Amino acid sequence: MELDFTPQLLIVDDRPENLELLRALLGKLEVGMELIQSPIKALQDIEKKEYALIILDVQMPQMDGFLLAQKIRSGIVNKSTPIIFLTAIFLDKQSESKGYKCGGVDFIMKPFDTAILLNKVNIFLDLYTNRRLLETQNEKLTIALQEKNLLESRLRNLASDYRSILEGQSELILKMDSQKRVDFANKAFTDFFDYTIDGIVKDPLSKISLFLQEQISKGVENLNGKNRVTIFEESFVNSDGNCVCLEWTIYKKIEFEDTCFLAIGRDVSDRKKMTESLIKKEDVLRKIQKKTSIGSFEWDSYSKIIRGSDEFMRLYELSSDLEQSLFDQIKLKTHIEDRNAIERMLLNFPQKNQKIEFEHRYNYTDGTLKHFKIEIYSEYDESEDILNLFGLVCDLSQEKALEMTFKESLSLENEAYVDKAIFELDEHNHFSYVNEFACNFLECTELKKTKGVEFLQFFEDDSKIKKVLKACHLEKRFVFEVLSVVTRKNKKKRIVLAAHPIIGDKKKCVRGMMMEIASDGDLAEDTAEYKTIITGLKRQEKEFEKSTIELKEKVDKELKVNDFHRQLLLKKSELESLGKMATSMVNEINQPLTGISMIMDNLLLRLSMNKIDEDYIREKCSQVFVDIDRIKKYLSQIGIYNSSQKESTKELIDVNNIIKIAVSLAQKQYKNSKIEWTFKESKDDLYVMGNKYKLQKVIGDVLNNAYESIEQKFKDLSSENKYINIATNLDDKKVLISIKDNGCGISPDNLNYIFEPFFTTKQSGIGSGLGLYISKGIVQKMNGRISVDSKKGEYTEMTLILPHEFESSKKEVNFEKN
Repeated sequence: MELDFTPQLLIVDDRPENLELLRALLGKLEVGMELIQSPIKALQDIEKKEYALIILDVQMPQMDGFLLAQKIRSGIVNKSTPIIFLTAIFLDKQSESKGYKCGGVDFIMKPFDTAILLNKVNIFLDLYTNRRLLETQNEKLTIALQEKNLLESRLRNLASDYRSILEGQSELILKMDSQKRVDFANKAFTDFFDYTIDGIVKDPLSKISLFLQEQISKGVENLNGKNRVTIFEESFVNSDGNCVCLEWTIYKKIEFEDTCFLAIGRDVSDRKKMTESLIKKEDVLRKIQKKTSIGSFEWDSYSKIIRGSDEFMRLYELSSDLEQSLFDQIKLKTHIEDRNAIERMLLNFPQKNQKIEFEHRYNYTDGTLKHFKIEIYSEYDESEDILNLFGLVCDLSQEKALEMTFKESLSLENEAYVDKAIFELDEHNHFSYVNEFACNFLECTELKKTKGVEFLQFFEDDSKIKKVLKACHLEKRFVFEVLSVVTRKNKKKRIVLAAHPIIGDKKKCVRGMMMEIASDGDLAEDTAEYKTIITGLKRQEKEFEKSTIELKEKVDKELKVNDFHRQLLLKKSELESLGKMATSMVNEINQPLTGISMIMDNLLLRLSMNKIDEDYIREKCSQVFVDIDRIKKYLSQIGIYNSSQKESTKELIDVNNIIKIAVSLAQKQYKNSKIEWTFKESKDDLYVMGNKYKLQKVIGDVLNNAYESIEQKFKDLSSENKYINIATNLDDKKVLISIKDNGCGISPDNLNYIFEPFFTTKQSGIGSGLGLYISKGIVQKMNGRISVDSKKGEYTEMTLILPHEFESSKKEVNFEKN
């Protein structure tokens, strides 16, 4: 059987030269190949089509081959596709077991044998092809069996005496000959169309209904060729004048070399109404969501890709056509005061299932400021260490505008209250503010010009007013009391006093209103208005005090959390440096270990043959000790990055020696990069005070940045002119450490931001944006600073400037000489 499909092969490797080699070796096979460098992109595209075989490199940035295989297995389309791992590192039992648990079926070691690779790929391609052919045949056979079973089931129900059996059926049953003339119709059919069958003469369908004839004829035409069954829906008006929806199923049957057709109609009006109702409800739901401005989104901690609904995209004015990610588009327009808080929350999101609500401001393109409320539900997968976030976003701009209007209406300085006696007292119960109406009410014109007049002097019973003010202060609540005041002109007035406590200039004060009682003992006409105002002020004051306490607690907690996470980020950066460097050192350590293993095998072989002497043993032991010293040297260099070193430890540091160690590690790490490394050492003895492990980390991070900048510039070019120059110097009691590279340089617009946390110019998902930020903090703790000189596309030079420990270095040198 000829193939009607081409098997697809997916290869994921971060090195383009490996992909080209595999393309050349496997290009002659009849297979479609898809070569991808980024594991993130491969994960995004993996569900688009089915692959016959997947080949994954184990060591890749962003995500290793084992984790990518695990995620492929958790999908749908390729959950059973065979996966072969390519690896250049010695495959131990633990890694091999992990690979098989992640879904791998085989391993191929680099450098690989071409014949082995082709044979293994051909085996899996043949298995896939045979499986697809079997599935195709099974599908066709299953369909044929289903049609056969369906027809046999129907025909069994229409046995020899089917006329009497079908009379009691609720379905409309009609049998026609090849000319579409009525051969049989059951009672349900004749009642529906008000038709009487003759029994002798075969009537055409047009006698029953022209519309029925047209629809049945179209259904019969669909049976031409291989089809034996067709189904369609149509609306009909029955004999009672009601419009119903009928689902017709037409079968073609051969009886004694003559063709006949069997039509069965079912009333599906209720089902259609339900379907239409669901469609209407879904349409209404969409309209409600659009009117209420609610959008949904999801995000996971590995791909860091936001997927949002149409309303989410509309609310945030997002476009999937732009090169920027959705997260970057949102970040760019989020209000600057809210941006950092959201980033900190996402960075420090707790690894557990919970719900978080917060609000933020967003700047539209036309200058409009919107207020959004976000509800986030988190789900943490401990097995895969993935945090999934699901959220809802709604527009609160209208509610915020109403809230601001309401708060402004409650302000005592509002012009709407110019006809109210409003005042404020300081902590000594002296006037600190009175409005014009209050001055006229107390007939006290000097209050307009002078503050500090005693409030108690206007009351007949000062003990009662003292109790009122004391209760206001101590209980921190609104108080209402009926009192008598005496104006400056000795006029007695009966009033209702409303007062509440406030905080002014960090001191306890009182704000209040006075309203006069009519002579008959009833309150004035505007008493109800005063009560409404005071009640609103009381509620506002309590909410303000509660918010102030909560805000203070939140700020204190945030400061502690930030300090804790700063320490975690520092440790994380150190571990990243250790992991990156240790990976490249594996091969360096494997070489002497392989040599030792071969020497021991040789010794055992000669011993078994009794061909060994003392000189030979001494010679081989000497080689073993050389290889052991080599391993010790590598391990001691790796140990300088041990994160258990105390940050507060300070000692005298030999700058030139530290740089030599850092450059040696970098050269081993990037030994295949063809970069020229030069170190111009100062003739002076350079010593600084600090933590030597942290200083070496700073130098190592700057060297790593220099290497990545060069690789980015020359990634598509073959150039031998790639260099990193390191120099030390002593200038005005300052130690200068200069590191210059001819990489892609830094844009002038980015120079002011490179030392800010989370700022990076690298591709999304590469680098944390914390390296230079942490390095700057380490140098500042050593009372130093970092200066940067760069030109876009040409070079970058970073200079570490540290105070020279002259006297201490002199003692150190003398000690070494002694």
